[in-house]
Amino acid sequence: MKASILTIGDEILIGQIVDTNSASIARHLNNAGIVVWERTSVGDQREQITEAVKRAMNQSDVVILTGGLGPTKDDITKKTLAELFGSRLVCDQTVANHVRRMLEARGIEYNRLNRDQALVPECCTVLFNAHGTAPGMWFEQNGKVVVSLPGVPFEMEHLMTDEVMPRLKARFSLRQIVHRTLITAGLAESMLAEKIADWENALPPYLHLAYLPAPGVVRLRLSAYEVEGESVSHEIDRQFAALQRIIPRYVLGFERATMQE
Repeated sequence: MKASILTIGDEILIGQIVDTNSASIARHLNNAGIVVWERTSVGDQREQITEAVKRAMNQSDVVILTGGLGPTKDDITKKTLAELFGSRLVCDQTVANHVRRMLEARGIEYNRLNRDQALVPECCTVLFNAHGTAPGMWFEQNGKVVVSLPGVPFEMEHLMTDEVMPRLKARFSLRQIVHRTLITAGLAESMLAEKIADWENALPPYLHLAYLPAPGVVRLRLSAYEVEGESVSHEIDRQFAALQRIIPRYVLGFERATMQE
């Protein structure tokens, strides 16, 4: 099962902020057995958002968007999605009451722009955002799921954990994705690849090896996608044990081990 992640905002494209949302969403999806097919960023333009969502829906089962749900005129994601799914905007009273209470507690005027935060496409399922004024939105069309989340990282994280992932697990039959990393030191990437070539060529076809070089170390990650997790984990352990016998002097450790440790 495949997913696409789409972050929206001119501030990302001009480098004003760093997109941490995509990394967090990708971790959630991978842990649930959903393969992230692509990560894309687009600006606050209706045509760009529409085109990106349509393309993502053509190639993925799940599309998750963040950003563009604020109360100001440059935040157009909600209106764009309403147009894309042929739906009108309606007021969700639960969201309206929540926004009013939240703003009054902070001494902020409940003006027209803030009231409009409670407007949502009629065809969506509203994902209640207890930590902000912009609700999440869940759409389904032709067996595909599109989820729109606020761009504020802690609000997005709350909704991914409490709303999106439980719904995805209930909606789809998911298998596991397994990643394991062995860390080497003392051999350059090309020398390491030459030394373990026979081991790499003999790997089972469902195991994928990635070389991840960094200053002083080369990480070797074995990955398996949409598999039965326990049996694959045992096979990865067996393969890494065999690798350690081939390069015993160059194995530093596993996962996040450091040279200092």
